[in-house]
Amino acid sequence: MADEKTRALTGPRQLKSMVSTYTGSYGPEGFPSYGNWTSIAISGSPVKTSVYSETCIDINLSLDRLTFFPESCFLQDPGIYYRTASVGADPANDLIVLDIVSTKKLNVSEVIENVSPGNLMPGMIGSLDDFNQIIMGTFRLMSQNLNFGSQATIQQVMSMGDFSSASAFAQDNLWLTRILIPRSSNFDDGYFLAAPSSRFIIQGLIGKEEELPYMMRLKNSYELLEKA
Repeated sequence: MADEKTRALTGPRQLKSMVSTYTGSYGPEGFPSYGNWTSIAISGSPVKTSVYSETCIDINLSLDRLTFFPESCFLQDPGIYYRTASVGADPANDLIVLDIVSTKKLNVSEVIENVSPGNLMPGMIGSLDDFNQIIMGTFRLMSQNLNFGSQATIQQVMSMGDFSSASAFAQDNLWLTRILIPRSSNFDDGYFLAAPSSRFIIQGLIGKEEELPYMMRLKNSYELLEKA
C-alpha cells in the first residue's frame, strides 16, 4: 500500500531478476561470453576459464528513507548443468556454481580466486566482503554423473552450502551475481560448458524504521563500502 509519509510502496514486495542460459565451447581465448554471461580470466592469465552473470535491481529506498527486510531469497534454475569431463587423472574434474545477492558490486575475479583454490566464500572470515553485505549466498559443487556413461557431460550436485545473511538493508541497489567455475588442469579446445536459464527471487517487506536504527544502518553500509 502507499504510505502517506513516504509517497512510496511499503509492505510485502517481491524482487525478480532473470538470467539467460549459458552455453559455450572452450577455444584459444577460453570460454566465450554468451547472452548476459561474461567470460573472465584470473591470476593474470590471458585465458578465460570462468563465466559470470551480473545484474542490478534498483529498489529506490533512500528517497523515502525506507528499509527492505528480506524474508526469503532463492534461485530457480530448472534444467541441467553440463561440462565436458576432463581427460586423464585430473584432480579437479568438477564445476563450482555460486549464486549471490549482495548490496555491493562484487569483485568477481577476487571472488573466483578466493573460492578456488582458496575455499573462501564472500562474507566469511578472511574475505573482504562483510557478512551483512551478502543477502543471499549459495555454493554448489557439481561433478560428472557416471550413471549416464563414462563420456557423460551431465553434472550432479556433490556438495552444497549457504553463506546468506538475509540482513535488512537500506541501499538503493541489489547486485545479483551467478558464477560458473569449471575446474580442470587440461582444458582442451571444444570443451563444453552449459547452464540453464534461471531467476533470482527476493521476497520481503519494505518499511520505515525509527530514526536511530536507520541512521546506524546507513552509517555501517557507508563504512563497509569505503573499506571495500
